[in-house]
Amino acid sequence: MPSTYGSRSRSRPLGVSILCVLGFIGVFFSFLGMLGVMGGGGPLAIVGLVGLVLTVGKAAVLYGLWTLQQWGYKWALVLYGISALLNLVSLSIFAMIIDVFIVAYLLSKADHFR
Repeated sequence: MPSTYGSRSRSRPLGVSILCVLGFIGVFFSFLGMLGVMGGGGPLAIVGLVGLVLTVGKAAVLYGLWTLQQWGYKWALVLYGISALLNLVSLSIFAMIIDVFIVAYLLSKADHFR
């Protein structure tokens, strides 16, 4: 009989899958949007480039979550935590609540990322 002592489940929780799929859809549209901003030229090109770099970073974090990588989990907490603070400052209360919910959910699933 195989021992299960010390083993853990490596299956991806449904909520993480949903978060990643929705996140990748958002990354796709952000990527297209940033390319459009860069196409405006001048100072907008720099804004678009910064946005493009952030979009690629978000895609990397989502990949880390999808593959249950610990670095993806840690960076997701940082990313969504900063996003919640920025949404609070900009008085985007609904968006802040969503970010806080995502952070709380990820914290509840920490054992999947170890």
